[in-house]
Amino acid sequence: MIGAFRSRLTGRGDKPFWRSLSVRLAILLSVALLPLGMIAVSQTWRLERELGEVNALTLISFTAQVASQERERIEAAFGAANGLAASLPELGDDPERCERVFSAFLEEARGRFSFAGFVPRSGIVSCSSVGEVADISDFGTFKEVVEIRERAVTLDQVGRLSGEAVLVVSLPVHADDGTYEGFVAISIPHNDLESPYAEIIGGREMDLFTINNAGEVLTASGSVETAADRLPADRTAEDLLGGASRFSARNGLGQDRVYSVVPIVEGTVYAVGAWRPEHGIRSDTAMRFLWSPALFPIVMWAASLVLVIMAVEWLLVRHVRVIADQMRRFGRNRALPAALPEGRLPNELQAIEEEFVLMAARLIRDEAELLDTMHDKDVLLKEVHHRVKNNLQLISSIVNMQARRTSSKPTRAALESVNRRVSSMATVHRRLYQAENLGQVRADELLRDVVAPLTDLAQPGKSRPRVELRLDPVVLYPDQAVPAALLVVEAVTNALKYLGPDSTGDTWLRVGLEDLSEDRVQLYVQSSQSPEAPDGDAAGEPEIAGTGLGNQLITAFSRQLGGELEVEDAEEVYSLRVTFTAASFEPEGAAA
Repeated sequence: MIGAFRSRLTGRGDKPFWRSLSVRLAILLSVALLPLGMIAVSQTWRLERELGEVNALTLISFTAQVASQERERIEAAFGAANGLAASLPELGDDPERCERVFSAFLEEARGRFSFAGFVPRSGIVSCSSVGEVADISDFGTFKEVVEIRERAVTLDQVGRLSGEAVLVVSLPVHADDGTYEGFVAISIPHNDLESPYAEIIGGREMDLFTINNAGEVLTASGSVETAADRLPADRTAEDLLGGASRFSARNGLGQDRVYSVVPIVEGTVYAVGAWRPEHGIRSDTAMRFLWSPALFPIVMWAASLVLVIMAVEWLLVRHVRVIADQMRRFGRNRALPAALPEGRLPNELQAIEEEFVLMAARLIRDEAELLDTMHDKDVLLKEVHHRVKNNLQLISSIVNMQARRTSSKPTRAALESVNRRVSSMATVHRRLYQAENLGQVRADELLRDVVAPLTDLAQPGKSRPRVELRLDPVVLYPDQAVPAALLVVEAVTNALKYLGPDSTGDTWLRVGLEDLSEDRVQLYVQSSQSPEAPDGDAAGEPEIAGTGLGNQLITAFSRQLGGELEVEDAEEVYSLRVTFTAASFEPEGAAA
């Protein structure tokens, strides 16, 4: 019982580790805290998404704010192009008047624009701020714009009419009947828009790019030639067009950037901001999770479990383990546990430990008293067996003296038979008081002691038989060992009475004790006999039929053993077998 209690406390032995107190409490608290943890993680993820959306809107707002110069200049150019397109019917084909109108517009713009004019489908420009006729029909930008037939903004690196790199803002012009006639073009000096936007905005560095709806980079902080290296490497410029958006990617130089896209002229020009990330781009899911605020409640949940396990281990389990070790040592070698220092254990466990110490002391005292009582009982019982043996030997001596004095052979034979039985009983009691454990007797040793002196009882004139003892080590209670020994004495005596050489001339006697398993034991006595041997005993009657005193005793002893008696009288072999069940030595109540 103490061992089972110790196993439940410590979880040692063949018990699985998850049955320990600390692990069970951890599992219980995990289940209890799991809903709160899931709510915290869910709320954190939701807040993180909302903050991401706010951050995206902030970056988009910053991008639109930084690109306000380009937006204002382009929108002003489109507004002016609308006004100039409305005045074209009044100007007619008068180049001088066109020059005055368009030049006056440039003067009023105060250098914000470098060229204004009407470009017909033929590419022969005659109505412009330049005043002279120019042929741009073979110019690449003209071919691109004239085919668009909608308002557009393109980059002219050469500046055929303005003489410098410009952004060409073009507005299509249609006749009253809807015929497409050309477009009004206004040039914005490119140098005015190439501002170094690699500055700190909102505490973060950025690059700014403007892209038209064809995916052409119009302006870029720094240089347009290096814009491709600073834009996302995994997508083209056309892929960036659309509504306002925010995403993370690596640029052509392998640098991590956060990009924000916002239309500054709806459907025509878009601003792209490239921001240096605050903590680097976390492209894979694992890295995003490690940097995610949602990891915090998970870490707190795990930390709380570790704290609980440590608290249970420190406050309870380690003290229980101390008490369990005391129980284990006491159960193994009856070592009385030493009292622990005052205050080392909690009050509840201190009470348990004190009760265990008191119980252990009482148990040792009771066991000592029980051992003394058992020792006294053994001494008394051995003394009883010793006195019985002495009395039986005294009776044997008296009977023997009486047998030597009588002159009647039948009387002498009867007295010798009685003496033999008394001596055998004395031998049994001698073995009993010499045994270390009076409750258990080695039946094989007892049979060896009682059989040895019987071989001297062979009838005079007959050769001494060859004795074979085949005895398995069998332990019996005295209640079975005594009748078994007496049964063998009677059986051997009976066998010696008819002993004789077999057909080979050999005279033998065999006594056996076999352990048949499952507490079944077989006891047998066999002897050789001459085929011509006369039937009957000293009285002239055969004992095989069960009429002799020895056979009656054998039958009585076999019944006392609760065994099955088998007697066989073959032509050359006399055989007697008794099979019985040995009483179990399991303590009472062990099965329960």
